[in-house]
Amino acid sequence: MHPHLIGPVKSFGFLLALSFVVGIVLSVRRGRSRGLDQTVVMDCAFTVLVASLVGVRVFFVLTHLSEFDPWYEMFMLWRGGLTLYGGIISAIVAVVWFCRRGGVPFLQMADVMAPQVVLGIGLTRIGCFLNGCCYGRPTDGPFGVVFPQSCPAGWDHPNEALLPAQLFASLGGFVVWGLLLLWERADDRRGGTFGRFLLFYGLTRFLVDLVRDYEPGAVLSMGLTLSQAISLSLMIVGTVVLVHSRRDAVHG
Repeated sequence: MHPHLIGPVKSFGFLLALSFVVGIVLSVRRGRSRGLDQTVVMDCAFTVLVASLVGVRVFFVLTHLSEFDPWYEMFMLWRGGLTLYGGIISAIVAVVWFCRRGGVPFLQMADVMAPQVVLGIGLTRIGCFLNGCCYGRPTDGPFGVVFPQSCPAGWDHPNEALLPAQLFASLGGFVVWGLLLLWERADDRRGGTFGRFLLFYGLTRFLVDLVRDYEPGAVLSMGLTLSQAISLSLMIVGTVVLVHSRRDAVHG
């Protein structure tokens, strides 16, 4: 693949940075249209940025503790990897904290931020594909990709065609992003966009995990991966948020 975009600039790092820049710009624009002060939205966006960057690493470390020996290797960011769900969960917690501290309605801010999260996922998963990580299972089908042995997919499956799970996840992110914006035009009740984000992103991630290649230890009881268990939880929470949003609209 192409782990380096230009010289020392890594593809994944570039797309991750791009997702944050685009996310902040769009968040400010969306917040302004919903009556939120530009400075407040930017402060929240930067809080989410820091929290998600910490969360993706911490979640990976917590689920791969046996790989860090001696223990201080967990602080060596070039060793191991990142876990997307850690960033999403920490970002949601950060928004809750920020809104409580600043007296901003959480669902209002969450509606502003949610579409940019899945847009960022669409962008960064392209970086995963170029980096050769987060790959899919072996396949004989037409969508198989043979990764070079200079990347994680090639190390684990040399000269073997793998499903491009990264691109499936990227497509899912872009599709959910588009659906959130379209649905919002017809239904702009507070909490609706955030609830649909939790529901539909949880669904797409659950489906992508059906073709992801995981080590045996990542599979929990009932054949579910940890990410699928979290996906189901997000779908349940998203449904509750949507029901709550509709009830508020009826009784508001």
